[in-house]
Parts: sequence; structure tokens; C-alpha cells
Amino acid sequence: MLITQEFQQLRKEKESNYHFLQTVVEHSGVPLMVYDEETLKITLMNKAAKELFKRPHLTNLKSIEQLDKHLFQLILKLQSGQKELIKTVIENELLHLSVLAREIKLDDRLHKLISFQNIKAELDEQEIQSWQKLIRVLTHEIKNSAIPISTLTEVINQMIVDERGELKDLSQLQQEDLDDLKIGIRTVQKRSAGLVNFVNAYGELAKIPQPKFQRVHVLELVERTEALLGPDLKRAGVKLTKAVDPALQIEADMDMVEQILINLIKNAKEALVNTEQPCIELTTFIKNHRTVIVVKDNGPGIEAEAMDQIFVPFYTTKKQGSGIGLSLSRQYMRAQKGNLTVTSSPEAGTSFFMIF
Repeated sequence: MLITQEFQQLRKEKESNYHFLQTVVEHSGVPLMVYDEETLKITLMNKAAKELFKRPHLTNLKSIEQLDKHLFQLILKLQSGQKELIKTVIENELLHLSVLAREIKLDDRLHKLISFQNIKAELDEQEIQSWQKLIRVLTHEIKNSAIPISTLTEVINQMIVDERGELKDLSQLQQEDLDDLKIGIRTVQKRSAGLVNFVNAYGELAKIPQPKFQRVHVLELVERTEALLGPDLKRAGVKLTKAVDPALQIEADMDMVEQILINLIKNAKEALVNTEQPCIELTTFIKNHRTVIVVKDNGPGIEAEAMDQIFVPFYTTKKQGSGIGLSLSRQYMRAQKGNLTVTSSPEAGTSFFMIF
């Protein structure tokens, strides 16, 4: 009798938990779907998901395949805790979906809870802001070259052309005027060359190569970079420390990742010029199934107004900087389905996170 009552109580609790889950799922504003991993049968699907897929009811995950086979394949391959972005078109509407998977157990069977979030509006807003930032930087850089060139050519024209628009006899010019003419022409040449280099650098940003994925030992990557930059850091008096799991491996493009690491360490070294006991730390950790390589310095940090700009192409706070290093590094990371982020404060210095 007691055993029967216990089973009935357990069954009642299971049913209660199931109904609770149904209620939570149904009232969520985020599109949610639960399916049986073995049979692919959809056991729960809330109103927001039905509106997203423009279907009143979906019984099996294979129904998603009829809408978009790439989305179907993505849902199948997602591991618990993993998130992916995908573009899809449902009834002529372009969606940018952030798809997140969580594994749950219902009635002793493995199910997968999938959430879908359409982030197209946010992406559109970010794209507009990025274009605005880029245009401001491009305008600033082009003006810095174009205005001096325009001014100097006007001065040179006045020196060599008379009021009638005819060429003067240059042999009649005084030596001081000839020297000014020579300096002016040389300056125009240098600024023109600088403008050409600027345009070429912009071209580099548009030509990100396809990554060649391979198994990369993170410790080996760090040691190679240390061997390359170690002497320069030593001359600058910068201490480099590392705490890297020797067993840690990633799937990445070795050349791309090494270039990113070189850029970050060089930037950190330059930020430490006026810092007492300058130090750069290389560390690693794993969070949400993602490997993270951290490059941290104990410098003065990045000013608040610059934090929003540092990944914008050609934005730089350095006199000799091109302003494409960080932008290029972030594009390299995104080409490998990763990301490059930053945190900074005057007390704690700056940390860049390479997220794979």
C-alpha cells in the first residue's frame, strides 16, 4: 500500500513538473521548442515559436527541414549549452536567429530544449552604428591628407604661375622660394603616398582569407609567440607570464590565431610604456564549452570614450598606428566562428579575450 502511494505521489510530482514546464514554456516571449532526441518528436512548442515559424503546429523536427534544411541540421548538431547564429528565410522574411540548445530529461528520455531569438533588428542597428563610426573615421583620415594637399598645391600654383595663368620663368625665382617649392612638392608626394597606403589598408580589411582549420595546441602557440616577441619585450622591460593548460587544444587557423596574439601582445607592450613594473599575462580558461585565451596588461587602461571605438577600422590613439590591427584581429576571430572582446579599467589594466 505504501509503495503504491509512493509511486502515485512520484507520478503526480512528474505530472506537476511537466505541467509547470509547459506553462513556463508557453508564457515565455522567447520562441521555445522541446523535442525527443531519439524520435525527433516535438513534445513542446510555445506560441512565440509558432509565430516565428508561421505554423500553428509542428509535430516532428523534420518539419523544420522543409522550412530550412540548414536550420534543421544546425539544431541537430547543437550540443547542450552551445549557441549558433544562422540566417534563414521563412515565408519571404529574412531572419537572423540566435539558436541555443539545452539538454533536459523528461520521463527518463533525453530531450533538447531549443530557443530561437531573432536578432535582425539589433544587428541592423549595430550595422548602422558601425557604418556611422566608419564614415566618421574615414572622413577624418581623408581630410587629414586631402586638405594639406589642396592647400599646398594652391601655394605651389601661385609660385609657378603668373596672373595670366602662364608658367613663370623658374630660373628667376630666389633660392628661398625654390627651397619652399621643393619642400611643398615633397610634402604633397608624402601625403599622397600616405593616402594611397590608407586606401590599401582599407582593401586588406575586405580580403579576409578563409581559415584553414587544424588542431592547435594552445601552449605551443603561446610558446611560439613568446619566442618571437620575447627579446623585444625584454628590451622594453616588460615581464611576460603565462598560465596555460598544456593539454588544451582548439580547432583554428594557426596563422590567423598567431597573428592575433602577436597584435594583442604588441598593443599591450605599447600601452605599458609609462607603467611601473610592466607585465603581460597570458592565461586560458573554458566557459560554456568555449576556449578563451586572455591577454592582460597592468597598464593605465583604455579611456571610456575609446572603448566603443577600438574595433572600428582606422581608429587609433597611437601616433604611428594604422588603426586596422584590432579590427583585423576581430575579423580573423569571427572568420573562425569566434570573437574578440575587451574589458578595461584604470585600476585593473586591459584584458583582451580570444573566444573560440
